[in-house]
Amino acid sequence: MPIKHDAGGEMISCISAPSIVATQLEQVGACPGHNVLEAGAATGYNAALLGHLVAPAGRVWTIDVDTDLVDTARTHLQAAGAGNVSAVLGDGAAGLPEHAPFDRIQFTVGAGDIPTQVLDQLAPDGRLVIPMRIRGSISRSFAFERDGDTWKSVSCEMATFVPLRKGICDDLYTRVQIAGQGDVHLETFSEQLVDREAMPAILDTPARPVYTGVKFRQGDPWQWLYLWLACVLPNGLSRMPGRRAGFTPHFAWGSMAALDGDTLAYLTIREGEDTEGRFWAIGVIGHGPRAAVLAEQVATAIEEWERDYGNHAPAPGFRMATGDSRDQLKAADPRFIIDKPASRLVVDWP
Repeated sequence: MPIKHDAGGEMISCISAPSIVATQLEQVGACPGHNVLEAGAATGYNAALLGHLVAPAGRVWTIDVDTDLVDTARTHLQAAGAGNVSAVLGDGAAGLPEHAPFDRIQFTVGAGDIPTQVLDQLAPDGRLVIPMRIRGSISRSFAFERDGDTWKSVSCEMATFVPLRKGICDDLYTRVQIAGQGDVHLETFSEQLVDREAMPAILDTPARPVYTGVKFRQGDPWQWLYLWLACVLPNGLSRMPGRRAGFTPHFAWGSMAALDGDTLAYLTIREGEDTEGRFWAIGVIGHGPRAAVLAEQVATAIEEWERDYGNHAPAPGFRMATGDSRDQLKAADPRFIIDKPASRLVVDWP
């Protein structure tokens, strides 16, 4: 539920869905007596829950960049009787070294990289829970613990959060509105090679559809296919929400799209039935000067995922390192090494 927008109408703070709040709290694993830092105070609701989990001897510090949000959180926390929780003004990515070490650090805002300063504020057996964008729009909430000089995930859940802002680890995206009727827009990020001037008119160019032999059935998750495509495609995978005549996304909310300069290819589906019942065949629709080539590239990657991994294999694992320890993390397939300015993330497919 949005609680604050910027001057352009973009949501910059919100209350997460209860299921996401519960999922992240399970990832945090806060216990009585823990000292906890939360980045992203918002209304103070999540901090109050953390305060309940660490009571009676534990302490929670929640931090936000806007004075109005901090003041509101303080009011709510006082009304809730959360006497072991303090809301402070500051940059969550910088942490609160004066109150460290923390047994748990939880980010309820998204990051495009690991805020390395907070790692030094964790206790030796501490845990960092952070929703981190992998490539393009694909983001997951990681729970990292130390593994020698590097880090390993002990939990990883699909989740997207409002990004960090006004600080040292901002992760703002550029929203490109698609011209014409409807409300379709495209999320783009600084590391993506995309011609943003060409994108508004992209759906006015001829469509080049390609269908794969990959079938999804009722209840099949899309998260692992998204992760695979985010890793193997040159510019990751971007959200493309909205509706418009002639736009046939794979979900009612919109689609995920691959970008390549002045060309775009988004996911679509067509329904069918076989001896096993109803299915949805995954397709790709390209637009732009190299529409057919990009659509075929995405379709080939989808078929590779189905052949080598698919929805019935165990979930992948994740390793992370910062600084000089980055070189310790290797992978047999370099496509699954995601290098960022401050960190390296490795996806270990089984």
